[in-house]
Amino acid sequence: MKFCYFGTYNPEWGRSRIYIKGLRALGYEIIECQSVAFGFTKYKKLFLQHWKTRKSYDYLIVGYPGHAVVWFARLLSGKPVIFDALCTLHEGVVLSRGQRGFLGLKSIYIRIVDWLAVKCADVVLVESWEQRKYFENKFGQSDKYKVLYTGADEQVFYKDKSVQKRTKFTVVFRGKFLPEAGVDTIIESAKILEEQEVDFLIIGNGWQEKFVKAQVKSYKLKNLEIITKNLSYEDLRKKLSECHISLGQFGNHERLKRTIPHKCFESLAMSLPYVTARTEPVGEILKDGESVIFVNPASPQDLAEKILMLKNNPDLAKKIGENGYKTYLEKFTPKILAQNILEIIRYFV
Repeated sequence: MKFCYFGTYNPEWGRSRIYIKGLRALGYEIIECQSVAFGFTKYKKLFLQHWKTRKSYDYLIVGYPGHAVVWFARLLSGKPVIFDALCTLHEGVVLSRGQRGFLGLKSIYIRIVDWLAVKCADVVLVESWEQRKYFENKFGQSDKYKVLYTGADEQVFYKDKSVQKRTKFTVVFRGKFLPEAGVDTIIESAKILEEQEVDFLIIGNGWQEKFVKAQVKSYKLKNLEIITKNLSYEDLRKKLSECHISLGQFGNHERLKRTIPHKCFESLAMSLPYVTARTEPVGEILKDGESVIFVNPASPQDLAEKILMLKNNPDLAKKIGENGYKTYLEKFTPKILAQNILEIIRYFV
């Protein structure tokens, strides 16, 4: 089998990087037709790339994010089209970015793009079982919705024994400053633990960045460091490896009902104890007290208590990290996820 990986995805980022790597590791040839150009230009470039290889593959995968080009892939290709949706475009643009004011033409456009993408794909890959339920409720019952977890690239995120832990117990958050992230909850917890010999490292940026910085500045916290510049994978891994606990997402937000953030899988791959809000999607893959520590959503006090619990119980922290790493090796490496893709297309296309 040969695959055409098609669309506006970033080949160095997230799911596409992981799945392409996994398929190639299993010996499958991947032909990439990719463009991040704007407007009509991207369609022109995708057409020209695809034209040269249109008879050279068996399956076409529209990489994430690629909602707006699934219809184009369907138009160009006579082969089965697998759409790696992860979530709906509406969730990514409206819910996560807080742009609820999109009640005009753009809102209509986003909903049409989502509907058309689902209708034009033979298989739609989603990030969790809760996300699958959402798609079924939104677009109708269908066998085309298949759960494929994100995983992590073990050559980027791994247990780096050459990196020493920080002297002071440090918890780290890395990710976009979006409503569901609950960065404000993390900062409030840092305030609670200001005198408890616990440091906080926040690595990220995003549309809420000015609010995050304002909150940090107003509290004048000595136990919190914030890095908003983009780091290379190597620098990011080193920063994470220096810390003792990895923090997930803590907002009381609709998006958390369906998503499992990339940082969850990355933390598992690095054997970092993962602490996050109690949600159904994360509960699909991890068990509280065994491979993850759950806290109540939007509760700085509960987060602070769970951080202290792990700080004062290193054996528990070690168990959480080791069990998370074992889960990663068993279920979420690129090769294993690529095998899942093969099982999906063999039986459902």
